Amino acid sequence: MIKQSQLVAIVLGALTAGAFAQNLQSIGILSETEDFDSSLPFTTTISTVFGYDSNVGSRPKFVEDSSAYAQGRVSSAYSTVRGKTHLGLNAGFATMYYLERDDTTFNSADGSVNFYHKITPRATFANKSYLSYSIEPDLQIGVAVPRRLSHYYYGHNNASLTFAFNRRLSSISRVGVSGISYEDDTSAASNDKFTYNISQEMRYVLNVVSDVVGEYRFVASDYDIADYDYSAHYLLAGLNRSFNLMLRGTVMAGLQKRSFDNGYEDDWKPHLETSLRYNVTEKTQLSWINRFGYEDGELASNNANSRTGWNSSLNLSYSFTDRLRSTFGMTYHSYNFERPELDDLAEVMKTLNLGLNYRLYSNVDLNARYSYVSMESDDVFRDFVRHRISAGMKIKF
Repeated sequence: MIKQSQLVAIVLGALTAGAFAQNLQSIGILSETEDFDSSLPFTTTISTVFGYDSNVGSRPKFVEDSSAYAQGRVSSAYSTVRGKTHLGLNAGFATMYYLERDDTTFNSADGSVNFYHKITPRATFANKSYLSYSIEPDLQIGVAVPRRLSHYYYGHNNASLTFAFNRRLSSISRVGVSGISYEDDTSAASNDKFTYNISQEMRYVLNVVSDVVGEYRFVASDYDIADYDYSAHYLLAGLNRSFNLMLRGTVMAGLQKRSFDNGYEDDWKPHLETSLRYNVTEKTQLSWINRFGYEDGELASNNANSRTGWNSSLNLSYSFTDRLRSTFGMTYHSYNFERPELDDLAEVMKTLNLGLNYRLYSNVDLNARYSYVSMESDDVFRDFVRHRISAGMKIKF
């Protein structure tokens, strides 16, 4: 089993590197500097939530287990900007108590380090590290199993160096590593792994509204137990375009190929990524993101050689007033597992998230949430439906 200490080392190593890098005169770009809020150098947030979960373990429809629950979370954040260097630290701990279950309490924790340094007017370095201990699956960070299995450790560290050759031509070099380790031996046998990735992107500005991109990516996954180690190559080209001040779109398309250490080899297949971001009004923002291609995760547990997926997510936020804000999110995931010894397995997962947030005072928010998840699978034991509704309060100090 992957050692949890190895995942911790990923983040601790990044912390050391980030501190050392502040003394260097060279480093590159992180376009996501919005992660840093220098107006409040240090903040602590306490939140409480009370809710109801219709299917606590995302179990099949015929063995669902519902319960009311209470959750508390405390988190702290620190950010600083010194000259050309930005540093952000975040850490949080949460505990969830189910009122109607034998295994009543579940704890979770997470932490992140975001570092950004402009080495020269042309070169920028950025590093993002994240480490968590959780039980809920999170498809956004790469936990590709859609249901609860057991508590797991997940961590990643991603670094990038951006260099501008001139006003039109620039490059972005990226390197990253991620890992996941489940506490339960059965879950660990088919899911514990480390993944390494490197990429080189070249960007050329055509005019004030458009730029073209070419990118090569290499990804390698090293499973701790399952015999599914592989390497993958991506050749991509794309276009970024601002249609106006409010609307911006991106398209990346190309080919991908995977080779497994066990001898199986995928053919070259298409890969597609698109995004659309639209600031409809000052009060309304919309984003739509899509991806098609090979997916990682659950190969061993489904006796599959390959998994192809189409993922689409739509997010909308609207501010009714300065105090009252709403959010809407919807995702669609379609997967196909290619299985040499069995019939192919097809699955569709849909999610819906609705939220309301009311600013009671400058540091106190009230919120209400509803979420829906459904899985429709050729395997009846993987079908499930889950509803969650909650209300809570968040206080920032």
